[in-house]
Amino acid sequence: MDLPQGYSSRPPAPDDADAVAGLMAACVRADGGAEGTSVEHVLDDWHEVDLGDEAVLVLGPDGAVAGYADVVNRAFVSLSVYGYVHPGRRGRGVGAWLVRWGENWMEERMHLAPDGSRVAVRQYVISTNTGARRLLENSGYEAVRATYVMEVDLDDEPPEPELPEGMTVSAFVPGRDERRLFEAVEDAFRDVWGRPGGTFERFVRMTEGENFDPSLWLLAMDGGEIAGMILCKAVAGEGWVDVVGVRRPWRRRGLGLALLRRAFGEYRRRGVRRVELSVDAGSVTGAPRLYGRAGMRLKTAYVVYQKELRSGEDFPVG
Repeated sequence: MDLPQGYSSRPPAPDDADAVAGLMAACVRADGGAEGTSVEHVLDDWHEVDLGDEAVLVLGPDGAVAGYADVVNRAFVSLSVYGYVHPGRRGRGVGAWLVRWGENWMEERMHLAPDGSRVAVRQYVISTNTGARRLLENSGYEAVRATYVMEVDLDDEPPEPELPEGMTVSAFVPGRDERRLFEAVEDAFRDVWGRPGGTFERFVRMTEGENFDPSLWLLAMDGGEIAGMILCKAVAGEGWVDVVGVRRPWRRRGLGLALLRRAFGEYRRRGVRRVELSVDAGSVTGAPRLYGRAGMRLKTAYVVYQKELRSGEDFPVG
């Protein structure tokens, strides 16, 4: 499938971050979402993206950014695509081209997936973007899930965390905790919907970004075991929680809530007054309810559309 006449595509470069942030902000405004995209957010996201291979920029005839997409690949069996088309360029075929770009990306690498495994592409669309949803449905995608971005304002001091008896919280120590924390995260998330196991190399990349702060990676310890974790960062003066997890033997004891309150208190001491995170709306552990108890509210809802490219067995999780 070709782009509209006069349009072109290329990989983005770091110098494009400002234009991409503007594109994302324009899309969110047009679709009724909340503000929040900045150059700092884009550059932070790009730390974990191979711009030459995992992202694409679409330029209009005037050279302005018309569209953008990047992908998150998990074991070559699950590809998440995040695409944006400028509101002033919609209805011209740019969105359809980006959808196909994501599918082509996976099809070209499908031979790297484990034998006999199912291969699927997922597209994430803000729930109010009816045009994008219709495009995906007409392209063979099915709405299978929803995700929420939730937020909390820290104008007031959060309640003191109440850890389960015998547990302590300590900060991540670089050079010591990488492997055992990776294994604990994988264990905590092994029952998350549609999540093949991660790789240690990808996990370590999280510790190499400009916004990584080990004092915001908090580990809940039960003796020598990591029972739970909350992995946070601050970007452009706002907090973002990358990971909140509690391993199965320690669930339903208030540990997740205690970790959230501990992190919120730390953010507030640093002058951060807003914190956000993303969560699977259908979480089997009831994560959205937990976050609501911690004072968080819904900011933006997204619909996850999925298309199977190859049938097979689900790749083992965790």
